[in-house]
Amino acid sequence: MKKLFFLLILPSFLTAQKNYPALLDQYMQAAVEMNQFNGSVLIAKGSNIIYEKTFGTLDYAAKLPLDRNSMFEIGMITEEFTAAAILLLRDEGKIRLSDPITKYFPKLPYQNVTIKHLLTHTSGLPDYYDDVMKNKWGAKKYATNTDVVNSLAAAKIPLAAQPGTRFDPRHYFTDYPVLAAIIERVTGKSYADYLQQKIFTPLRMTRTKVFMGVKLNETKIPNHTESIYFDESKQQFFPADSFQYFSKEFHHITKNIIGGKGISSTAHDLFLWCRALHNNKFLSASTQKEMFSAYVLKDTASRIYIGYGVLVGKNEFGDYVQQRETGNNETLGYLNARIYYAKADLTIINLAHKGKSTSAISGPLAYILFDREIVPPYMHQAVSIDTALLVNYVGTYSVPNITTVYKKEGTLWMTNPGEADLKLLPESNTKFFSSSKEYDWQIEFQTDENGKVLKTYFIFSGLKKEAKKL
Repeated sequence: MKKLFFLLILPSFLTAQKNYPALLDQYMQAAVEMNQFNGSVLIAKGSNIIYEKTFGTLDYAAKLPLDRNSMFEIGMITEEFTAAAILLLRDEGKIRLSDPITKYFPKLPYQNVTIKHLLTHTSGLPDYYDDVMKNKWGAKKYATNTDVVNSLAAAKIPLAAQPGTRFDPRHYFTDYPVLAAIIERVTGKSYADYLQQKIFTPLRMTRTKVFMGVKLNETKIPNHTESIYFDESKQQFFPADSFQYFSKEFHHITKNIIGGKGISSTAHDLFLWCRALHNNKFLSASTQKEMFSAYVLKDTASRIYIGYGVLVGKNEFGDYVQQRETGNNETLGYLNARIYYAKADLTIINLAHKGKSTSAISGPLAYILFDREIVPPYMHQAVSIDTALLVNYVGTYSVPNITTVYKKEGTLWMTNPGEADLKLLPESNTKFFSSSKEYDWQIEFQTDENGKVLKTYFIFSGLKKEAKKL
């Protein structure tokens, strides 16, 4: 049953004049209608849940409704649990973060790689699929984490970078599977059993389990979501398991690899996990601080850093800790995020198993709670305008990324660092939107009666920010 939890006592950063649950729900209804968001949302101030609601169905056939007990693959959010388990073993004196991984797997040819390098994604280890096992494993049996370690040992491929020097997005999928293998080697238990015993059961996370991909796909698990992938090129949803882009070998190699993925949970169970972490109920204050420290820069533009199993940064709302799953190749269809703003003691969790890339909602939800302006998703309609107006809008802007807006083919185009340029269509004389269905980009110009631009606003996934013309 869908259920909306209203706040009984307004938190200090919310003003009594606004009905925040209603504002949050108004935005979510628009996200459901326009972007086909299908999933679960939970927002809390401290231990008080402000808003909790589910939208949509469990399955591709849209027959079974979601509820607060519905489980989602949480993808890379799994890294938080793997990192916490490693830190727990360290605090118990069973490992040291400075230990070389060859201490646990002597056959590996990487004596300079330590557990800390794995935690911070700076090991330089080769990608276990692309670099090591691809075109060698076949499709006769499913690989395990032990197979990953053994394949690395046999291949003896050189490191992609000196350990501890940098994060490389092309070489990080191996780190947390190796950490999971270390957990199993040290404890003598399976990764699933150890997390169940040390984390899930003590924290009463009754709807959180480690499910290997094969078990999840071949066994019907009550109230578990089916991953539904959106193909941008065809503008169509498909059951993720039916998507034929990847080879059978890819699935046989990646399905059962855990540590960087493999956990399924609910928004409410993840809330219990977040409270335990941030209240030092699971790890000591010093260890929690260590976990949430910034070790290496992940993204230069947004200044996001890598902690242990989490991403950390600072934006206009203060310091935050987050982890997110954006639907990578191994968890197609899932678009998950959890973010915690320390100063406001604010937690935002959203889990989706069916959504478009425009379904990112944690940013707009935070904007609502911090009284910032958002633009809910809506259907854009292109109109004809006098193209002579376009010259007024051409220029270079800081938002804070440097973006160039230029005229081409009778309309505006814009650059985005690291991405292909976007064509913008006019919605009015002063507002333009991206022609790409994959990106919800908008630019709005505020002008005087003579057409002079007074202010410019860039809008991405509902977030409206003023852009300064350079």
